[in-house]
Amino acid sequence: MLLWIILFGFVSKSIASKYGIHNLFLAPEYLNTVSFWSYCIMGFAIGGFVMTFNISSYIINSKRFPFIAALKRPFVKFCINNSLLPFIFVTYYIFQVINHHLENENTSAIEIAVFVLAILVGYTVNIMASMTYFLSTNKNIFKKFGISASSDEDKPINSLFTKQESIYDILKSKTKWHVEIYLHTPFIVRPARDISHYDKKMLKSVISQNHLNASIFEIIIFISLIVLGLFSERPIFVIPAGASIILFFTIVFILMSAFYTWLKGWTTIIFISLFFLVNYLSQDNKFSYSNMAYGLNYTTEKADYSITNLNELRNNNSNLANDKENSISILENWKKKNTSTLKPKIVFINTSGGGSRSMLWTFYMLQTSDSATNGKLFDQTHLITGSSGGMIGASYYRELSLQENKLDYPLYSNRYLNNVSKDLLNPIAFSIATNDFFFRTKTYQDGEYSYTKDRGYAFERQLIINTDGIFNKRLQDYTQPEYDSEIPLMILSPTVINDGRRMLISSQPISYLTQNSAPKSIHNQAIIENFEFTRLFEKQDANNLKFTSALRMSATFPIIMPKVSLPTEPQITVMDAGMRDNFGKLTTYKYICTFQNWINENTSGIIIITLRDKQKHIPVSDKSVSSITETFLSPVGSLYENLFPIQDYNLDEMLQYLGNDFSQPIDVIDFELNNSENEISLSWHLTSKEKDKVLNSIYSTKNQESLKRLKALLDQ
Repeated sequence: MLLWIILFGFVSKSIASKYGIHNLFLAPEYLNTVSFWSYCIMGFAIGGFVMTFNISSYIINSKRFPFIAALKRPFVKFCINNSLLPFIFVTYYIFQVINHHLENENTSAIEIAVFVLAILVGYTVNIMASMTYFLSTNKNIFKKFGISASSDEDKPINSLFTKQESIYDILKSKTKWHVEIYLHTPFIVRPARDISHYDKKMLKSVISQNHLNASIFEIIIFISLIVLGLFSERPIFVIPAGASIILFFTIVFILMSAFYTWLKGWTTIIFISLFFLVNYLSQDNKFSYSNMAYGLNYTTEKADYSITNLNELRNNNSNLANDKENSISILENWKKKNTSTLKPKIVFINTSGGGSRSMLWTFYMLQTSDSATNGKLFDQTHLITGSSGGMIGASYYRELSLQENKLDYPLYSNRYLNNVSKDLLNPIAFSIATNDFFFRTKTYQDGEYSYTKDRGYAFERQLIINTDGIFNKRLQDYTQPEYDSEIPLMILSPTVINDGRRMLISSQPISYLTQNSAPKSIHNQAIIENFEFTRLFEKQDANNLKFTSALRMSATFPIIMPKVSLPTEPQITVMDAGMRDNFGKLTTYKYICTFQNWINENTSGIIIITLRDKQKHIPVSDKSVSSITETFLSPVGSLYENLFPIQDYNLDEMLQYLGNDFSQPIDVIDFELNNSENEISLSWHLTSKEKDKVLNSIYSTKNQESLKRLKALLDQ
C-alpha cells in the first residue's frame, strides 16, 4: 500500500512537486518528445505494476480465500476482486493528465484524446497479455483433478448470522477471512461457495500451482528488466522517467512476493536482517559500488588527503609564484584581445545551480546578452564560476564560442537553446530502475582505465548526445585556449562531503586561491578551506579528467545523481558545489582580491554578472501558526530552506569589504529567472510550459533594465 500511496502522491503533486516529479508522469517524454508512444509506454508500465500488485497480493493472501480454488479461472477472479485500487489510480491518473494539458500546455482536445487513448492502449495490452498467460496455465480444482462440480455447489459459506461461526471466531482467524460474496465479473456478484467437502490438500495444490505460474511470470518480468538495462544506451530503449519509477516499484513488488514465497512467516525478520547485512557489507570496498570520475586513475597509489599534505600544497611558495605569473600572463592576453578601449571593463560571471532550469537560463542569458552587445560580453569576460546546472549552461556556451568558426549553425541559433533544454532525467531514472539498485554488470572503458556504468555515466553520455558531441573533451583540452584568452577561465568547486572543503577544478594552476594567510599584523593558524584538484591528483592523471565528469561533480544533487568517490587515502567523496557556494562568488572575490593591483591599473572597473535561478530579494513568509510537526521540524527545515539566502547575506557583506581595496568601480548586475513561487521544477527535465517561462523571463522589467545597464557599461 505504501507504493500506491507514493504513486498517488507523485501524480497528485503532493510529493516532491518542487522537483517536478509529477511532470514525469503527467507529461512523459520518449525520444525527447511528449507523444502517443510516451503515454502508451506509461500505460504499459502501469499495467505491469497492476499485474505485479495482483500477483503479489495473490501469493501473499490467496490462502485467506481458499474458496477461489474451486472457481473457474481462480487468478482472474482474484484480480477482478483486487481491482478497485488500480481502477481508482488509472482513472485519477487520466484525470490528472487531462487537467495538466488543459492548464499547462497548449494542447488541443484531439491531442489530449490521443494521449488518453494511448494510456488505455498500453494498459490494456499489458493486462490482456498477462491474463492470456494465466488463463492458459492456471487451473481450478475441477480441471486439475478431473472431477465434476459438487451437487451442493450452490450452498454458500456460513454467513455472519449463522450459529456455526461467530463474529469472534471470524475476527480471530489468522488464515482465512470471512467472505459472503465476490465479483464473478466486474459487473456480476455471486455468493462465495462452501468448500468444506473438498480435500484441503487438493485445494492447496491448486493454489500452489497458481503461485508457481505467478512466480514464473515475475521471473520473466525481472529478466526482461535486466535485458532492457543491457540495451540502455540505445535511445529507443530509454523509456520515460515516470515509467522507470513505476518499473522500479514493480521490482519492489516482485522482491516482496519472492521473499514471502520462500520465507513465509520469516519474511519480516529475514528482510530486516538482510538489510543490516547489506548495510554492513557496503562498508567494504569489495561489496560497494562507488561512482568514479572518468579519466582518473583509480588503480595507482592513492592521493594523500591529510592536513599535512594539504598544508604542504598550500604553502608551496614556488607554486604560488609560478601560478600568479601564469595568471598575469592570461590577464595580459585578455587585455590584448580587448583593445577597443584603453582600459576595458573586466567581466566576471557567476551562475547559480538549479538543474535544467538554471542550465537553460544561464545559456539563454549568455547567448542573448552577448548578442545584444555584439560579442563584447564574452570578449571581456575573464572568469566564470558557479555551480550545478548553471555551470553546464555556461560551459556549453563557452565551448560553442570556442568552436564558432566550425559550427554548422550561427552561435546565436535557437538550435543550441533546444539542445540545452533537452531531457537528461530519463536516462538517469532508467539507470536507477534497471541497473544501479540491482546488478551493475556493465563497464565503461576510457582509454586504459575501466569504470562501472551507472546513472552518473548515463548522465554524462546523454549530455554529450544532447549537445551534438561538443562536450567530449578533457580538462587539459582547455589549458591552451584559456591561457591565450580565447575563452574565459572556468573554475568548478564541488564540495567534499567528508569535511566541507571546496575542491577547485581548473585547467590552469591556481594555488593562490587556496591561500588564506592573514596580514602580518594578524597571528593566526589559518584553516585549509580550498585545495587544487590537479595538484592533489597529479599522480592520478588529473588533467585527463573528462570535462563532463568535472561538471557532474559540481552538479551532484543528492539521490538523483551519485556522489563521486575520489582515489584518496582516506577516501573522500564530493557533491554539489552549491552546498558551499551556489554562485561561485567565493572564488570570484578571492580571484579579484589576488589580482587587485593589476585590475586597478589595467581596467576601468569590474562587472560582476549574477545569473540567478530565483529572485534575490525574497518576501518574508508568514509562519506564525505552525502544527506540532512543523514546530518540531522547523529548525532543520528552516536551515535547509534558507541555505541559499544565507549565502547571499554573507557574500553581499564580503563584497562591501572587497570594494574598500579598489579605486575602480565594481558593478553587480543581476539577471533573475522569474521563478518566485518555484513554478519551475528543480530537475533535469523541463516541460514545454517551464521552458517557455524560462525564456520569457528576459522580458521582465528588472531583466530589461539590467540588460540596458550592461550594454551601457560595456560601451564606456
